Amino acid sequence: MITVRKDIQLAFIMAVSAMFTLAGYEFMRSASTVLFKNAYGAENLPLVMAAMPLVVFIGVAVYGWLLTRLGPRRTLMVTSYGSALLIFAGYLAVRQGIEMVTPLLFLLKEFYVVLLIEQYWSYINSSLTEQTAKKVNGPITGIAGLGSVLGAYLVSVSAVPLGTETLILLAAVAILPAGIVANAAYLHFGEPVLPEKGQKGSVISHMGWSVIARNRKLVSLLLIILSAQVIAAVLDFKFQTMLSADFVGQADAETAFQGDFWFYLNSVAVASQFLLTPLLLSFVALRFVHLLMPLIQVCVIGYALWSPSLISVGLALFTFKVFDYSLFRSAKELIYMPLDFDSRYRAKEIIDVFGYRTGKGGSALAVVFMQKIGVVMSSYYLLIGLVMSFLWLALVFPLTRRNQASEKAD
Repeated sequence: MITVRKDIQLAFIMAVSAMFTLAGYEFMRSASTVLFKNAYGAENLPLVMAAMPLVVFIGVAVYGWLLTRLGPRRTLMVTSYGSALLIFAGYLAVRQGIEMVTPLLFLLKEFYVVLLIEQYWSYINSSLTEQTAKKVNGPITGIAGLGSVLGAYLVSVSAVPLGTETLILLAAVAILPAGIVANAAYLHFGEPVLPEKGQKGSVISHMGWSVIARNRKLVSLLLIILSAQVIAAVLDFKFQTMLSADFVGQADAETAFQGDFWFYLNSVAVASQFLLTPLLLSFVALRFVHLLMPLIQVCVIGYALWSPSLISVGLALFTFKVFDYSLFRSAKELIYMPLDFDSRYRAKEIIDVFGYRTGKGGSALAVVFMQKIGVVMSSYYLLIGLVMSFLWLALVFPLTRRNQASEKAD
């Protein structure tokens, strides 16, 4: 049994792993997005995103299969170093001028980071108590977020002198220390016991869909994440479209600008993780914390609709991401903590990997369809975001009612 002092040590060591992974992701995010837009145009971002649900479904299914056969530690090592190898292969292809690899890199950057980060959190959630988590989840995400701040800063200052392609290589390199640190944590503190189950069965049977179906709380959380990620997708599409119009023929300059944007965003998110999140989770009822985020999003998207510009759209995206990376992340993890192994390791990957990326990919698929029939979707991105913000707000009520009922029952 891990003591309180040791479980906090474990959590902060895993936060260091996340810090390296998120630093590398900043290289991958800006570089892969710019490389794809230069090859195929910003208008085709929804088209490549439409493939995301299939990619993530296959990836999560394989993850579940690996988890059954290898256990949590070795599964994390396989997915970590496998991601590094795939990114490195993509870098070599880009250096050879193979443009068709850019959509693959774009899809890979959307998938690998959430797959790895959610595995870190599965291990953390298996260690901390709920009361301890309310105090330290914010600082844990803050330490991890320092990697995002550093990575974004390095993108902004290195994109022009090094070139956008080189950032892909740096993303692969950053995964290596993350894997080493995480492996050391598992070896020192041990790993959760895998439930006794047969090794037979299809890949799909190991994913954990039945776990979600049996738990109304997990169903509600999945629906909230799907709606929130539609907001993320349409705001990003609008922002990227406006950026492309402002940086025509200036790939490295646009990459540097995106690095600046994510640097400031991640800096604010980290400050929130250390200051705002612990205070709210410790002293404000969880139902109000969950209601706060969609309410604020309604306000900022409403402002962008009233006065559309790169600044107002950027503010809406900025606000969403700050809350997603800090308060929502920490509040969401509290839901998994009292649940069993399959909920923390299998259902969580469906909700926080498949759900996150399917929300974005599904909205992209809808955008592609509407564009094909002649609808200029860029004119409706903000309106869609506003509608989905209200839907997110409505979905919080059934989730919090169940939380209150369970607390009274206890």
